[in-house]
Amino acid sequence: MPNLTNNLEPIDLSTAAKIIAKMDLADAGDSRTAFIGSMITEVSTAVCDYLGLHTLRAERTERYELRKFSKALSMDAVNVSTSGLVVKRSAFPSQLSSATALTIDEDFILHPRTGTITLLNDQSSDPLFVEVTYTGGFFETTGDLGSDHGWLTDAAEMQILYRLQRQDALGGNVDTTGGQGTNFSPGTYGFLPMVKAALQRHRRVIV
Repeated sequence: MPNLTNNLEPIDLSTAAKIIAKMDLADAGDSRTAFIGSMITEVSTAVCDYLGLHTLRAERTERYELRKFSKALSMDAVNVSTSGLVVKRSAFPSQLSSATALTIDEDFILHPRTGTITLLNDQSSDPLFVEVTYTGGFFETTGDLGSDHGWLTDAAEMQILYRLQRQDALGGNVDTTGGQGTNFSPGTYGFLPMVKAALQRHRRVIV
């Protein structure tokens, strides 16, 4: 199940400059550039939600609930670092802060790439609450885009370009008010089939 403490944290998966270059716009103008930026944020957030994973790489503390006989939990992030990793467990959420940290490879196993943790000892309570402090996600800043995880940025940019090209055709409304800027109200359509297929392979693993 998702963590009990935080919402998913997205990061913009492209930049206005990259999208403008792909659209071959000689002069996008401030209003158009701002509109493209808002579309990037909208699509990036939708991608984050669809994956069920933080796309922003950051340190965070989250709490999860495990039911009886469960020994594995899926964090809301992948590519989890062992550096600074702290895992605690307790029968009561109020006792997590004072609980003793578990020892990796003795009390639990971390699967960094998938962001899953397997507890090695018997579960003594139902439910069991687990607190994890960790660093995980895909990109710390937009400056990291393209360094790894090209499938993610490519899929996002494909969807962004599609939305920009079809902004008037599939239920989206574009409003320009007094030359002050452009606002986009998204329609009900979803991801392109190719985009959805690319994302589907990397959605959060539930264990």
